[in-house]
Order: sequence, then C-alpha cells, then structure tokens
Amino acid sequence: MNHSEKIAADKTSLGFEFQDFVYIEKLIELRPGQTLGLELHDDIHVETVAEDASIKELLLIQVKHSVDPGNVTDRDIDLWKTIYNWLKLVPGLPPCQTLTFQLYTNKSLNNQKFVSLLKAPRENIQAILDHIRTTDKEISEVESKKRVDESPNPLAKYVNYVSQSTDEELEFVFKRFEFHPNNASIITKISSELRRLSIPPSRIEDTRKHVIGAFKESKFSKIIEGKKVVITFDDFHTEMGFDRIVRSARAEPADFDRFVDIYYSYQRPDELSFSTSNFHHQLKDIGISDDEIVDRGVEMMLAEQFMESLRDAGSFSATENTRLENRAFSDWQLLHNQSHRNTKEDDEAAHQQASQGCYDQTMRSPLKAGDIELPRNLSCGKYIKLSNLPRIGWRKNWQSRFKK
Repeated sequence: MNHSEKIAADKTSLGFEFQDFVYIEKLIELRPGQTLGLELHDDIHVETVAEDASIKELLLIQVKHSVDPGNVTDRDIDLWKTIYNWLKLVPGLPPCQTLTFQLYTNKSLNNQKFVSLLKAPRENIQAILDHIRTTDKEISEVESKKRVDESPNPLAKYVNYVSQSTDEELEFVFKRFEFHPNNASIITKISSELRRLSIPPSRIEDTRKHVIGAFKESKFSKIIEGKKVVITFDDFHTEMGFDRIVRSARAEPADFDRFVDIYYSYQRPDELSFSTSNFHHQLKDIGISDDEIVDRGVEMMLAEQFMESLRDAGSFSATENTRLENRAFSDWQLLHNQSHRNTKEDDEAAHQQASQGCYDQTMRSPLKAGDIELPRNLSCGKYIKLSNLPRIGWRKNWQSRFKK
C-alpha cells in the first residue's frame, strides 16, 4: 500500500469510528419506544413506534466526517452525495407519520448561497430547486469542454441525478431536511449527554469508555451472528447495562477519611449535653466520665450527619449503611460475650469492670465498609448510635435495665 492509499484507508476508518460515536450519542438520547439502527435505512436511523405498532416518527441520519473539517460549501461532495442517497432511499422506506432527513457533519456551515438556503429549507424550496438546476447546468458546461483524457468532476453525477429528480421528489426531501453541524467534538458531545444524566465530572471519562465498550461489544456480537445492528431503548438500558453503568458512575466512592476533617473542625457549643440520651445512661451507669460521654455524643451526632451526606451524594446507600451497622452489632456481640463469659451480676465491682472492658474493646474495634477501614471516631460514632437505640450495651444485663 502506497502513502496515498494508506491515507485513504485511515480516513475511511476514522469515518466509521465517527459514525459509531454519533450512534452512541443517539443511544444515550433514546427515549422509551424508540429504536436505533445502524446502516439499515440509512447510516443511522431513529424509529419511534406508536401505540398501534405503526412507525410514528422516522429520523434518517447521514453521517459525514472529514479529517480537515472546514466548512460545508455549496459544492461539497458530501452534501450532494447525501441528497443523492436520500432521493434513492425514499421509495423503499417504510410508511411513517413523520419523516426527517438529518445531515450530521463535523464541518461548520458557511454563508454561501446553497448552504444558506438549506439552513431554512422549508422557507426556501423554490430557490433551492432553482439553485440545483443552475449548478447542474454550470457543471455540465464545464464537463462538456473537457478533453477525453481529463478526469470527470466526481461531483457531476450526484448533482445531475439530483437535478433530474422531479420537483415533487425534491420538495419531499427538502421540506424534511435538517443540517446538524457538529461544532464540538463528538467525544465532548457524548460527555455532555452523560453530564446531563447527573454523572459526576470526575466519573465522565470512565463512564464514557464503559458505554463505548458496551456498544462495541454488542455491535461485534450482532455482526458475527449475521444480525443487523438495531438497538431498542430497553436493549440499551437493560441488556447492554446502561442503567447499571449510570448507577455505578453516580455513586462516587465514599471518602470516609473526610470525616476526620469534619470531626476536628467541629466547633462545640459551650454547653453541650446528651443527658437525656440512652447511650448517656448506659455509659454513666458503668462509670464513664461526663467529658468522655460528650465526646462519644459528638462522634455519634457527626457520624449520622456524615453518613446522611454520603447517602444524599449517592456514595453510600441506606442498604450499605444498614449492612455496616449489622457488622458493628456482630463485632460488639462477640466482644460482649467474651467480656461477660465469667461475670457474676451480684458482684457489682467485677461486673462494672467487665462492662468497662467491653466498652473499651468495642471503641477500639475498627469498622470496615467493604475493604475500607473507617476512621476511629467514625467507628465509635456508629457503635454509640447502636447503644443509643439501644441495640447494644455494656453491662451483662443491659437489656433489662435500658431496653424498654
């Protein structure tokens, strides 16, 4: 392969990649009841089905990509080839209530006459038809003066075919024509669609790669099986896992270490008391000082506020929080059983010593959320919350004394 052929191959490959990315953008935009096809009716088509199973809307998208984008000009071969393709497609299209033709290009629109007319085609039908016939006449005159050994203008056949179409055929297309110039990169557009779905900025890149990978795998499987690449809203959201990808992306990893900053930056009021709380009664009963009880209360209060903020941010669900508290209960239960295995309730001094030991060991026992160890103050706050419910206690007979 010589250099020119290699460049041509690279351009073709890039065009297909661009088409795939446009398809992915349209996948993210799909609504319930819509189907997205690739290279079936057109490069891409979006089909919206009515309640009676008829086609309510059909959007045909021609995707044109240029390595050096520039502007769409009046004699842009991609523009004329697109119109040519649509005129040929129309007779074989399925019946539908609304039909739209969209030219999706990575070029910008200039202000040349034909391009300007096509920006508002419904208002400029006659002027568009006149321009088509004039352009054909001009190109044909130039072509007729060429020597036999000169190469023909590749645009000529497309312009001539379009010009030879009837006014009715041309009006049918241009009354439904829309330019879709891509003023931003297609990667940026996909990222914008994901951001619109509340994907955190820090997760956009990874999420985009997951979605692209899911589509590429689905496309490959369909082609291998000899199937058309046609994906419904439900296929995309369920089978291809888009809903799962979005849920995962929205859940920012919980930054539990942030609790340390929150705890040590908290400004305690001059008078802070938890004297009416269940955990206060339990700790006071086993001889814990008032200052330490307040420390535990602050940990509990800030821990609950912190866990609620994680739930609101989607970083740590209510289910995960319940699971964490169940693990805390399990760890406490083991320590409580060990501490009071030989405790005699009628020996109050020994009982209180064992109760304090159970409390101290529990406060030193770190909790884990998955593989992540929670900061010590956060773990203490969770244990104290359970004591406040009260779900756990320190005395051997804590239930009969404090669980009413």
